[in-house]
Amino acid sequence: MAAPTSKNLLLVLVVAATAVGIVAPHGSEAAAGRAVTGLVTGVVPCSAGSSINAASVPAFPDAGVQMVCGGRVVGGAKADGTGAFTINMGALNATMLMAMAGNQCKVVVTTPLAACDASLAAVAGTLTAPVQLLGGTGGLGGLGGLITLITQILSGLLGEILNIIPLPFSLV
Repeated sequence: MAAPTSKNLLLVLVVAATAVGIVAPHGSEAAAGRAVTGLVTGVVPCSAGSSINAASVPAFPDAGVQMVCGGRVVGGAKADGTGAFTINMGALNATMLMAMAGNQCKVVVTTPLAACDASLAAVAGTLTAPVQLLGGTGGLGGLGGLITLITQILSGLLGEILNIIPLPFSLV
Protein backbone atom coordinates (compact mmCIF):
# COMPACT_ATOMS: atom_id res chain seq x y z
CA MET A 1 0.00 0.00 0.00
CA ALA A 2 1.39 3.42 -0.93
CA ALA A 3 2.14 6.01 1.72
CA PRO A 4 -0.55 8.67 2.12
CA THR A 5 0.12 11.87 0.24
CA SER A 6 -0.60 15.39 1.43
CA LYS A 7 -3.49 15.57 -1.05
CA ASN A 8 -5.04 12.39 0.35
CA LEU A 9 -4.72 13.66 3.89
CA LEU A 10 -6.12 17.03 2.86
CA LEU A 11 -9.12 15.17 1.44
CA VAL A 12 -9.51 13.34 4.76
CA LEU A 13 -9.29 16.70 6.54
CA VAL A 14 -12.02 18.18 4.35
CA VAL A 15 -14.21 15.13 4.97
CA ALA A 16 -13.55 15.36 8.72
CA ALA A 17 -14.29 19.09 8.73
CA THR A 18 -17.49 18.46 6.78
CA ALA A 19 -18.42 15.74 9.24
CA VAL A 20 -17.91 18.23 12.05
CA GLY A 21 -20.51 20.44 10.36
CA ILE A 22 -22.87 17.53 9.76
CA VAL A 23 -22.67 16.14 13.28
CA ALA A 24 -22.53 19.56 14.88
CA PRO A 25 -25.25 19.90 17.47
CA HIS A 26 -28.36 21.87 16.62
CA GLY A 27 -31.09 23.48 18.70
CA SER A 28 -30.86 22.81 22.43
CA GLU A 29 -27.63 20.81 22.02
CA ALA A 30 -25.94 23.80 20.38
CA ALA A 31 -27.25 26.08 23.11
CA ALA A 32 -25.69 23.73 25.65
CA GLY A 33 -22.27 24.52 24.10
CA ARG A 34 -21.51 21.12 22.56
CA ALA A 35 -19.88 22.50 19.40
CA VAL A 36 -16.08 22.34 19.05
CA THR A 37 -14.64 25.66 20.22
CA GLY A 38 -11.22 27.03 19.30
CA LEU A 39 -9.23 28.79 22.05
CA VAL A 40 -6.00 30.66 21.31
CA THR A 41 -3.92 31.29 24.46
CA GLY A 42 -0.48 32.80 24.93
CA VAL A 43 1.66 35.58 26.38
CA VAL A 44 2.69 38.69 24.43
CA PRO A 45 6.39 39.59 24.80
CA CYS A 46 7.57 43.19 25.14
CA SER A 47 10.55 42.87 22.86
CA ALA A 48 11.70 43.38 19.28
CA GLY A 49 13.46 40.70 17.28
CA SER A 50 12.68 37.33 15.79
CA SER A 51 11.71 34.07 17.49
CA ILE A 52 11.27 35.90 20.79
CA ASN A 53 11.19 33.61 23.83
CA ALA A 54 8.31 35.10 25.84
CA ALA A 55 9.62 33.44 29.01
CA SER A 56 12.93 35.33 28.84
CA VAL A 57 11.66 38.88 28.22
CA PRO A 58 9.17 41.14 30.00
CA ALA A 59 5.52 40.62 29.16
CA PHE A 60 3.44 43.16 27.24
CA PRO A 61 0.50 44.01 29.53
CA ASP A 62 -2.79 45.22 28.04
CA ALA A 63 -1.68 44.55 24.45
CA GLY A 64 -4.36 44.19 21.79
CA VAL A 65 -4.08 40.89 19.90
CA GLN A 66 -5.92 39.49 16.91
CA MET A 67 -6.15 36.08 15.29
CA VAL A 68 -5.76 36.56 11.54
CA CYS A 69 -6.46 33.74 9.07
CA GLY A 70 -6.09 34.18 5.34
CA GLY A 71 -5.63 37.93 5.80
CA ARG A 72 -8.95 38.25 7.66
CA VAL A 73 -9.33 39.07 11.37
CA VAL A 74 -11.29 36.20 12.91
CA GLY A 75 -10.96 37.00 16.61
CA GLY A 76 -9.39 39.35 19.08
CA ALA A 77 -8.70 40.03 22.74
CA LYS A 78 -6.77 42.25 25.11
CA ALA A 79 -3.91 40.82 27.15
CA ASP A 80 -4.19 41.11 30.90
CA GLY A 81 -1.67 42.79 33.21
CA THR A 82 0.72 39.84 32.84
CA GLY A 83 0.60 39.86 29.03
CA ALA A 84 -1.53 36.69 28.93
CA PHE A 85 -4.41 36.52 26.46
CA THR A 86 -7.18 34.17 25.41
CA ILE A 87 -9.00 34.53 22.10
CA ASN A 88 -12.23 32.55 21.98
CA MET A 89 -12.69 31.58 18.34
CA GLY A 90 -16.16 30.20 18.94
CA ALA A 91 -17.36 27.21 16.95
CA LEU A 92 -14.80 26.25 14.32
CA ASN A 93 -15.93 25.63 10.76
CA ALA A 94 -14.32 23.90 7.78
CA THR A 95 -12.98 27.19 6.38
CA MET A 96 -11.15 27.95 9.62
CA LEU A 97 -9.72 24.42 9.84
CA MET A 98 -8.50 24.63 6.24
CA ALA A 99 -6.80 27.97 6.95
CA MET A 100 -5.01 26.41 9.94
CA ALA A 101 -3.96 23.40 7.86
CA GLY A 102 -2.54 25.77 5.24
CA ASN A 103 -0.47 27.78 7.76
CA GLN A 104 -2.61 30.83 6.99
CA CYS A 105 -3.29 31.78 10.61
CA LYS A 106 -1.24 33.95 12.95
CA VAL A 107 -1.57 36.06 16.08
CA VAL A 108 -0.92 39.76 15.46
CA VAL A 109 -0.24 42.33 18.19
CA THR A 110 -2.10 45.54 17.34
CA THR A 111 -0.69 47.74 20.12
CA PRO A 112 2.61 49.53 19.28
CA LEU A 113 5.68 48.26 21.16
CA ALA A 114 6.25 51.74 22.62
CA ALA A 115 3.20 51.12 24.84
CA CYS A 116 5.17 48.54 26.85
CA ASP A 117 8.64 50.10 26.61
CA ALA A 118 9.25 53.72 25.55
CA SER A 119 12.76 52.80 24.34
CA LEU A 120 11.09 50.75 21.57
CA ALA A 121 9.26 53.79 20.13
CA ALA A 122 11.56 53.95 17.09
CA VAL A 123 11.10 50.25 16.28
CA ALA A 124 9.06 49.77 13.13
CA GLY A 125 7.01 46.65 12.55
CA THR A 126 4.38 44.46 14.13
CA LEU A 127 4.76 41.51 16.47
CA THR A 128 3.28 38.39 14.88
CA ALA A 129 3.38 34.67 15.63
CA PRO A 130 2.27 31.67 13.62
CA VAL A 131 0.02 29.28 15.53
CA GLN A 132 -0.11 25.57 16.21
CA LEU A 133 -2.48 23.21 17.95
CA LEU A 134 -1.44 22.51 21.53
CA GLY A 135 0.47 19.25 21.58
CA GLY A 136 1.88 19.79 18.09
CA THR A 137 5.60 20.00 17.38
CA GLY A 138 5.66 22.80 14.83
CA GLY A 139 3.53 24.67 12.37
CA LEU A 140 0.56 22.97 10.79
CA GLY A 141 2.08 22.57 7.34
CA GLY A 142 2.99 19.39 5.53
CA LEU A 143 1.96 15.81 6.04
CA GLY A 144 2.71 15.76 9.77
CA GLY A 145 0.71 18.94 10.27
CA LEU A 146 -2.32 17.46 8.53
CA ILE A 147 -2.14 14.32 10.64
CA THR A 148 -1.84 16.44 13.79
CA LEU A 149 -4.78 18.61 12.73
CA ILE A 150 -7.00 15.61 11.98
CA THR A 151 -6.08 14.06 15.35
CA GLN A 152 -6.81 17.32 17.14
CA ILE A 153 -10.16 17.71 15.35
CA LEU A 154 -11.20 14.25 16.45
CA SER A 155 -9.95 14.93 19.99
CA GLY A 156 -11.78 18.25 19.91
CA LEU A 157 -14.98 16.47 18.98
CA LEU A 158 -14.62 14.45 22.15
CA GLY A 159 -13.35 17.24 24.39
CA GLU A 160 -15.27 20.11 22.75
CA ILE A 161 -12.23 22.47 22.84
CA LEU A 162 -9.39 22.79 20.33
CA ASN A 163 -6.43 24.51 22.03
CA ILE A 164 -4.30 26.72 19.78
CA ILE A 165 -1.07 28.42 20.86
CA PRO A 166 1.24 30.95 19.21
CA LEU A 167 4.75 29.91 18.27
CA PRO A 168 7.48 32.46 19.17
CA PHE A 169 6.64 36.03 18.18
CA SER A 170 8.77 37.93 15.67
CA LEU A 171 8.83 41.57 14.59
CA VAL A 172 7.82 41.86 10.94
